[in-house]
Amino acid sequence: MVTLRESWPSRVSWAEVRAAQPTVFRQAALGALLCIPAAVCTVVWLALTFEWPRPIALPGWIAWAHGFLIVIALFASILLWMWGLIMVSMPADTRRGLAFELFAKHEGMGYMRMGFPPARLGVFFAEKLPGPRDPARRRLPVGAARPASLFRSTFVLWRGRDASDPELAIGIASYTGGKNDPKGPRHGFRYLSLRLPRALPHLIIDARGNGSLRTLLPGTQRLSLEGDFDRYFTIYVPEGYERDALELLTPDVMACLIDYGSRWDIEVIDDRLQLASSRVTARSDAAESTALVYFAELVGAELAHQAASYSDPRASRPRAQVAAQGRRLRRRSTAWTTAAFVGVIGAMLAFPHVLGWLLDR
Repeated sequence: MVTLRESWPSRVSWAEVRAAQPTVFRQAALGALLCIPAAVCTVVWLALTFEWPRPIALPGWIAWAHGFLIVIALFASILLWMWGLIMVSMPADTRRGLAFELFAKHEGMGYMRMGFPPARLGVFFAEKLPGPRDPARRRLPVGAARPASLFRSTFVLWRGRDASDPELAIGIASYTGGKNDPKGPRHGFRYLSLRLPRALPHLIIDARGNGSLRTLLPGTQRLSLEGDFDRYFTIYVPEGYERDALELLTPDVMACLIDYGSRWDIEVIDDRLQLASSRVTARSDAAESTALVYFAELVGAELAHQAASYSDPRASRPRAQVAAQGRRLRRRSTAWTTAAFVGVIGAMLAFPHVLGWLLDR
């Protein structure tokens, strides 16, 4: 761990930023200039809408367009502020990317500022809620395309032969789905994705410090383990796979999780180990990225060793497959929550009418 932390560049100079991107400071200066008309448009919008800092008296020939001018000033200020602030932040963004790039070169890893979208797999990446006939409970046919990803990835460190499907990927995921698309527990998070030797039953290890997954998974799938593990994590396994989870989560694996992963949520799904961290700021890049690489090397090796010898007797090919009932955890149904919400709203709307009817009697 100490060696990895020493591999992270202690400081990236602005001279290195200029050498990597010669035009980045010119673009930042242009962004700063865009902030001037953005401020003017903002003041005009405030004056037209709230008459602050002072009202604007429009000539009679254009007074009819007062509402239209408010909309124009609002949208112009939003666009100018966005473009200006994005361009102003480009030197810092380039500097952040250079730190990742230098670390990747030192560790023999690849780096991409904009990575390939992470696969829509598991709870973290908003995989569709599986039903009895959903393809998630069956093995996808060879060559079948997975559903389109709902996340984009940035500042990606990767290791493997193919950057689009790496053995190991560490990056920052941001939700890009629409309002009607499935949602994950987080819209933005730092993630790790590690390939395992074979497919395993679906396991979720929820860090008790954040409790971000307990609202998504029913308590009937919780598994209690011995020792202090339950103080740090809540484990969810498919019903009937409790002994399989104990076989995979050996004391060595549990000790590694407590020592190095107690603030992270972890998911084992198909042949992937996935991890989610809420620390996504530039200030946490060095600590989190090096810790995730170390975690992948240490815990990944332990879990991979257990996976290599795992066998599921319920499957048609026990040494290579997982039976349908073990491939996905059940999610908590939202039907009762929705029904209760609709009932409360209905009662609130009906109360005045009922009260009026009672008083008129």
